Amino acid sequence: MHTLPNLPPSVAREVLATLCATLPPPVADTAEARAARDETAMAAVAALHPADAFEALLAAQIVEADAHAMDCLRLAVQAGQQPEDVRRCRAQAATMMRHMQSGLRALQRTQSMREKAEATMHPAAMDRAGYWFRDASPPLPPSPAQADAPQPADLTDAEQYAAVYPDRAARIRAHGGLPMRLDFGPPDPAVVDALVNGTSPILRALDHRPPAAAAA
Repeated sequence: MHTLPNLPPSVAREVLATLCATLPPPVADTAEARAARDETAMAAVAALHPADAFEALLAAQIVEADAHAMDCLRLAVQAGQQPEDVRRCRAQAATMMRHMQSGLRALQRTQSMREKAEATMHPAAMDRAGYWFRDASPPLPPSPAQADAPQPADLTDAEQYAAVYPDRAARIRAHGGLPMRLDFGPPDPAVVDALVNGTSPILRALDHRPPAAAAA
């Protein structure tokens, strides 16, 4: 069964229908080859980590554009092609690759904006991380440690990201950049750079997280 993690089955079915209708046919146009093509395409969509229906459809467009680019390149190297046909196929492949890369950048921007919005909308996560203190009980005079604790508005984007996603931030810092096997939406490049090179207490604390947590 074709599924997309964290998304309803109806969304996965719609994405699969879109892929089946728009992907180029496999070289050996058999039922088994089509099933393998569809399985690979859905796996590629899932690898882009869409979090909602819009991101899933955008991810499908990226996969479709990449598949058509590869199909154009396949046609370009077929035996017996005239030079002008080869040039046309290669030009079409280049166009589809640009569409794919543009879609990928749009998806990454969308995911980064969503994660940034989630970071500002989840104070409980930051409270659990210990970067500021909130209490629903009647206010008491703050202790010196509470008085000196950083407030949300005082945190940089990288510090907010580290507060809400400490495991991800620790992995980024430990790798000196985005891990090669990325299993979450990447933050903005500026946030990645700050996570790697930042020297604030919050970011330095990432260096001392337990290895098991950093690799989660």
